[in-house]
Amino acid sequence: MADPSLKEVPNYANPEFDVIREGLRHGYHENDQQAIECLVAAWQANRETRIVAWIAQKEADLRMAEEAEEACRLLMEEEEPKETEKKKPKMNTFTLGTLVADILVHPPSPYALQKLSTYDFVELWYFTLAGRMDAAKFSNKSQADDTFGISRVDDHLTVRSIASVRASRGVLPNHELPFPEFLRAKNCFLEHARKADWPTENLDALEKFFWCMENHPLIQLPLGEKIILMYATRVRPDWHRELKAGRGYNISVTNQHLLSMISDKVKALDEDRVKTKARALSSPISVS
Repeated sequence: MADPSLKEVPNYANPEFDVIREGLRHGYHENDQQAIECLVAAWQANRETRIVAWIAQKEADLRMAEEAEEACRLLMEEEEPKETEKKKPKMNTFTLGTLVADILVHPPSPYALQKLSTYDFVELWYFTLAGRMDAAKFSNKSQADDTFGISRVDDHLTVRSIASVRASRGVLPNHELPFPEFLRAKNCFLEHARKADWPTENLDALEKFFWCMENHPLIQLPLGEKIILMYATRVRPDWHRELKAGRGYNISVTNQHLLSMISDKVKALDEDRVKTKARALSSPISVS
């Protein structure tokens, strides 16, 4: 609603008001000037009424706005303690009658757990006893680690604690693990992947993959464990890369052609190692 005080009185002498002036002259026996003055007086009286109504409406609108603002402020004051309470760290309770476990197993490092939380590849060494003991060296302390680093997750840079983005210096690639250690580590890995809410379909495929590796007939051969470990070393990182790229495949199905090529390579490397050792043993020792 526009401010009526800004409107100007119409010019009632204009031809467009001829009919109205004519009616006033005949109805009230007035001349033309008296008719114009009568129209102006009526317009001004109406203008004053509209000004009063406009001011009252503006005051009502202002009161409503102030009341709404006050209600909003009171609501925020009421909600603020609730939000503060929500953000406060919570300490979980416990079930009466439960005891500490007989054997305390240290969890994998924050780096390994962070990799699991983002569904990335992580070496099985972190889930071996050596890997978990390495993590324990840096975690059994009460002071907080306030050092942060930057990591990339799905093309986004994220600030995280150094412990969760720093790989261990002692990490071993999967194919350098002793085969029994590989088998124990995969159990710990699968347990923590399950806790990280990996998709059931992916976990089932990984469990079958490891079962196939553990029970493959090649294990019975002299170089069988090395061949299987090398196959696992090649396939697992590739599976994670392809999943990230939307080209995931069923890792539980062993690619016999790839396994055969890896087998040939492992055998060739072993033959070279044996020949090199034989040459070193057969070489005459020079005495100066």
